[in-house]
Amino acid sequence: PKVRPTEQASPVIRFEKVLERFTSDHQRPPRYQDATTIEEEVGHAREIVTQTRETVYDIMGDVRLGRSINTTAAKKVVADMVDSVIRNTDALMCLNQLKDKDEYTALHSLRVCVLALAFGRHLELSEEELNLLGIGALLHDIGKMKVPNEILNKPGKLTDEEFAPLKSHDPRGVDILEQAHGISSASIDVARYHHERYAGNGYALGTKGDHIGLFGSVGAIVDCYDAITSDRSYHTGMSAHDALTKMYSWRGRDFQPLLVEQFIQCMGIYPIGSVVELNNGSIGVVVSINRTRRL
Repeated sequence: PKVRPTEQASPVIRFEKVLERFTSDHQRPPRYQDATTIEEEVGHAREIVTQTRETVYDIMGDVRLGRSINTTAAKKVVADMVDSVIRNTDALMCLNQLKDKDEYTALHSLRVCVLALAFGRHLELSEEELNLLGIGALLHDIGKMKVPNEILNKPGKLTDEEFAPLKSHDPRGVDILEQAHGISSASIDVARYHHERYAGNGYALGTKGDHIGLFGSVGAIVDCYDAITSDRSYHTGMSAHDALTKMYSWRGRDFQPLLVEQFIQCMGIYPIGSVVELNNGSIGVVVSINRTRRL
C-alpha cells in the first residue's frame, strides 16, 4: 500500500527550489510520465469527481452548521485525485469543464483543486506535496460558508459595506482550517494567501512578492483562472485563451512572473476543453495537451 502524508506532515516547500527547475539550463528527465491514456483514465476520473463533489457539499454543510471538518474524507478524495493526475492529468482536466453558476462555490473548489494538482504535477512537486497542495486548494474557500448568500450571489457590483464581509472569508477560512484536525500549515497557506497579489495590492494581509509562498501563489493563479473563465450571476466567463492572455499581462503585478508563465505552459495556449476552429474549417474540442510541445 502507498504511504500517505501523515497528519503532522508540514514540509517547507522551497519556492526558489521549484522555480530553479525552470530557470536552470540543466536538462533533466521529467519527474512524471503518463501511465494511462485519457481513454483509460476518464472512467476513474469520473468516479473521483462524483465522490469529491459529494464530499465538498458535506464539508460545506458541516461548516455552516458549526461542525468540524471531516478531514479524513477530504484527504481520501484528494489522494484519489493526486493518483489520477499522476497517471494522466488530461482526464480530470476534461471533466473540469463542467460548470454550473448555481453551484459555483462547490464546483469552483473542486475545479481549483484539479487545476492546482495539474499545475503542481507540471512543477514536479512530490506526491506528498501534491496531497498537501490539493487539500489546501479543495478547502481554500471554506470561509465563504460564513458569508451571507445574498452577498455571495448578488447579481451586481458589491458596495464597500458588502465587500468587507466577503473579504473576511480568507481569515475565517484560515481559522476554520487551523481548528480542523490534521490540516498542515502548508495546506492552509492556500486559503491564507489566494487573494494576495504579487505587488501587494491583494487582501486580506497585503502580503507581496515571494513572501506569498509557493502554495499561496499557486492558489492565487488557479483561483483567478477559474473565476474569470466561469459564468457568474454578475458576469459571463471569458474563454480560456483570453483568460491566459489577460493573466500573462498581469504578471509582475498580480502574479509571480515565472510562475504564471509556467501555468500557461502547463495549460497550453488552447487548454483542454477549448473549442477551436482548425485551418481546414473544421470545429474541434481540445481533449489533450502535447506535453513535449505545450505551446
